[in-house]
Amino acid sequence: MKIIVTNTKGGASKSTVAYQIASAYMLNKGLDFTHYEFDDENLDATIFSKSKIKTEQLPVEMGEGLKERLRDLFWEEENFVIDVGGNKTTTIFLDALKKSYMFKKVDLYIIPSSGGSQDIKNMKTTYDLIKKMDPNAKILFALSRVRSPKRVTYQYTNFFKMFPNAKYIVLKDSDVVDLSRKMQKSILEISKDEEMKKKLEKQLDQAFEKNDKEGMYNYSIMLEIMDESKEFVEEYIKKSFEVIDEVIGK
Repeated sequence: MKIIVTNTKGGASKSTVAYQIASAYMLNKGLDFTHYEFDDENLDATIFSKSKIKTEQLPVEMGEGLKERLRDLFWEEENFVIDVGGNKTTTIFLDALKKSYMFKKVDLYIIPSSGGSQDIKNMKTTYDLIKKMDPNAKILFALSRVRSPKRVTYQYTNFFKMFPNAKYIVLKDSDVVDLSRKMQKSILEISKDEEMKKKLEKQLDQAFEKNDKEGMYNYSIMLEIMDESKEFVEEYIKKSFEVIDEVIGK
């Protein structure tokens, strides 16, 4: 299973989608894999130091070095996710993928967007680059930071006009994403972390005993969000897993 998450625009929720969806998908299946970040600036995955997801940086190299690194990676590793940085980094990566012919071994491309009109234009640019390289490429779109799933067609009007028949997943804007970063684990993991929940409950009890209003607010809110994470996983993450299975034919 080899998944590439990319969009030519920076700030399009690539890192969130790569970690919370693509890598969580592999973690959920019990696969031995690595989450790679092809980016010299935004090393987002290093935040999740308590997660079971293994992360590593792929240096942004020019010329022959990158092509050979990709050949080695595709030969040596059966499963991985690559979170590709935006702007020029995307062009460098896709060019090396094309010239090395390793695109033939990619199972799925995920193109995310955070909702801005420029994101949608760059989605189309990225889609065209991938399809020009590989007309048979399997592509899934990720609509991130969705305010209201029932109104997603309003928030993403331009996307649905541009890609009326596309396969897509929805990731709701939620405090659960922020809690995941704070707890340094994926949303999938924190939704199952009963030990952490008991620890927070104990800290909440201590805050009440000490008449610590700030602590009471913080711990009670974190517990509330932990409860919300279970629903978030069922409504968005696991449904995303089902769509990935559908697109890649599993």
